[in-house]
Amino acid sequence: MEYGYRSVTLDMVADRAGVTKAAVYYHFRDKAALVVASARHVFDRARQGTAARLAGAGSLRERLTAIAEVVLALPQPFTAYDTLLHEAMLELSAEALSEMRQAQSRVTTLIEDAFTDANRRGEIATADPLLAAHCFLAMLQVGQRRAVDGQLQFRDARRTAHILMDTLWAGIGRPSS
Repeated sequence: MEYGYRSVTLDMVADRAGVTKAAVYYHFRDKAALVVASARHVFDRARQGTAARLAGAGSLRERLTAIAEVVLALPQPFTAYDTLLHEAMLELSAEALSEMRQAQSRVTTLIEDAFTDANRRGEIATADPLLAAHCFLAMLQVGQRRAVDGQLQFRDARRTAHILMDTLWAGIGRPSS
């Protein structure tokens, strides 16, 4: 992520990991395979953490706020990882792109399903749970935005998570009577 997909070599990866280039090649046939495996791993971990929080107690809003707090407190924003993946996508095969998109989609689907369930229970009013899921994920990216100096624009993860959820909920929540 520091140097971008194009400029990183497997020699650099091996050096940073403290292993030989042969060790890297033992596990990954090329840089593309390494990026796909990395993306799959990151999205699988995100899916596991998301699933655990969505399975917890509380309203959907409370559970999504808990997810937002975790994501916004990450030391390395996932927007940097997203940028790396977009750069890599220009050079990856259709099969590799499909594998990465499927891994990413599994996270989105979990959130979409949570919106669908909340809609069925009458907790929210939204015509399109998939759109709501993408809005939530996009808002997390906004919460991780960096200023020109490279510092987070919104430094208090907890406060930012609550403000983002207030903003999202104003659009999908049922009006109070």
